[in-house]
Amino acid sequence: MNPPLYDPLSPETDQHLRPNLRRELIAKRQALPDLERRDAELTERLLQVLDALEPETLGAYCATRGEFDPMPAVTQWLAAHPECTLALPRVNEATKEMTFFAWAPGEPLRPGPYGIAEPTGEAVLNPTTLLVPCVGFADVGLRLGYGGGYYDRYLAGREEVYTVGLSYACCELHQLDMQPHDQLMDLVLTEDGLYGLDALSLTLVD
Repeated sequence: MNPPLYDPLSPETDQHLRPNLRRELIAKRQALPDLERRDAELTERLLQVLDALEPETLGAYCATRGEFDPMPAVTQWLAAHPECTLALPRVNEATKEMTFFAWAPGEPLRPGPYGIAEPTGEAVLNPTTLLVPCVGFADVGLRLGYGGGYYDRYLAGREEVYTVGLSYACCELHQLDMQPHDQLMDLVLTEDGLYGLDALSLTLVD
């Protein structure tokens, strides 16, 4: 077993060290070798999971800062499942809220407050399945994000939303303290495997 990248600490110390941990993980994924192969493997896993879940409304994201880009897989899956509606998030920096709006591949996007592309439409949708970018993750489905709390606030009280975290294997954390606001992912996918609460209930073809 690899040595822990991150040891559990008190909540106060944990919050102090998370910014450094985020920077380390972002640098690791941006320096990954064989990225084309990794993306192809993760794309295939994501397609299989979407086949298994068959979402009616799918929430995705526009990748930034070395995140895995789910859009090639999502675009391919939607072409075969036109009954599914896609939604992308838009954030309100003043209220710290995130809202999902209907979007289709090829429609315009605009830069958001953090430089992340956002939809321009006004049709609000509530995804039944949500793809969530992870800076880091623990195998129980605990996600480390960027620290803004947008996804945690959005998911609070929305137990009906099935969450699929997406990350690279190098960003697995062997120990990570759960904060009161943290929302567990139902699944976390990497190019190497499945993690999270439902990992054992899905069988994917390698």
